[in-house]
Amino acid sequence: MARYQEKETYDDLIEKDKYAAPIPGQSLADEPGRWAWESPPKITDPDEAVSFVITRFEQSQKTQSAYTKLITAGMPIESLVNTVSFGGFVEGQWTVDIAELIKPPLMAFFIAFADEHQLPYRVFNNPTELEDDGIGDEQTLHLMAERNPRAFEQVQQSVELDLDDMIQKEQGFLGTPPDMGGEETLPAELPAEPNLEQEIG
Repeated sequence: MARYQEKETYDDLIEKDKYAAPIPGQSLADEPGRWAWESPPKITDPDEAVSFVITRFEQSQKTQSAYTKLITAGMPIESLVNTVSFGGFVEGQWTVDIAELIKPPLMAFFIAFADEHQLPYRVFNNPTELEDDGIGDEQTLHLMAERNPRAFEQVQQSVELDLDDMIQKEQGFLGTPPDMGGEETLPAELPAEPNLEQEIG
C-alpha cells in the first residue's frame, strides 16, 4: 500500500534547485497583452461597474444560491466583495482603482440582500479591529471637553436624561403612587386595645 506523500512546496523546490526561482524582472520580459488586465478596461465608470455586478448577480439564480450559502455559512461580506472586485480586475473589466471604488456600494448591496432574505451575516473579516481602536472612552471625553465643549455639554445632557429614565424604570411599583382622586383620612382616635387580664379574671 502506497504511503501518503505530502505535496512539495515552493520552498522545497528551491532547496533542491536554487536556480528554479524566477529570474528577476521576468514578468517584464513576458509578451505584452498576455493578461487581460494589461489591456484597456472595458468599464471605466464606477457606477457602470456596480450596475454590471448587480445585474449579473440578479440574473443568475445559481450565483444567488451560492452566495446565500456562503453568507449563511459565515463568510464575511467584505470577503465576497473583495473577490468580486478583484475578479473583475483580473478579467479586464475595470482597473484596480475602480475595483476599490466599487467596494462600498457593493457592500451595501450584499448587506441589503442578506437582510431581505433574513440571512445571518458577518460584515467584516476581523470585527475586533473596530472594537480596539487604541483610544479609551475617558481619553475621548477629555479631548472633547477641551476641543469641543459644546458637544461635551450635549453628551452630558444626554447622559443625565438617560439616567433619569433609568431611575424611573427601576423604581417600578416603588415609585410615586398615582393620585386616586381622594385623600385618605385617618380616624381621630384609635380604638382601645381590649384588657385581656380583666376578661380572663
